Amino acid sequence: MAKHFRFNLLVKKEKAVFTEAVSFLNSYAKYVIVLTQILVLIVFFVKIVLDQTVIDLKETIDQKNQIILTATEMINNNNLTARKLIEISKILETNDYRYSSLKLVLTNIPKSITVNGIHLQQNKIVLEAQGNRPLDIQKMQVRLSNKIKGKVIIDQISKKTSVYYFKLSVNYEEQQG
Repeated sequence: MAKHFRFNLLVKKEKAVFTEAVSFLNSYAKYVIVLTQILVLIVFFVKIVLDQTVIDLKETIDQKNQIILTATEMINNNNLTARKLIEISKILETNDYRYSSLKLVLTNIPKSITVNGIHLQQNKIVLEAQGNRPLDIQKMQVRLSNKIKGKVIIDQISKKTSVYYFKLSVNYEEQQG
């Protein structure tokens, strides 16, 4: 009689599921861990990039605020300078008008009249002079009255030994700039 041997080549299923799970985790877990680490690194680098852009934006805002503050000071200084230039131009226009009025008075004095003194005031030129003929004094007054916008008045006149001493006031209108 021959002995019968029975060989079971199939592995028991209970142990196979457990060992399969362990072998799967042993073989593929390292890939899962590497993938999660790569994902964490990507998220970390994205966070760093976003934080850096936020910091850069804050710095540019601060720089622009500084530029605005500096520009505001410069604009205020320029406005002040412009106002001063306007005032200076008005003063120069007034002085030019006064100079032209004085020049007009001096160019219309006849040769027979000698000027002893000139007094310049705000809107007035007082001329102290002397002449031998009263007709020349009168002609000068009429000529200045025709050429100057304003009043030409002889304030004083006195005669001392054939010489007439007089004060002539020229009240000219101030030019409005």
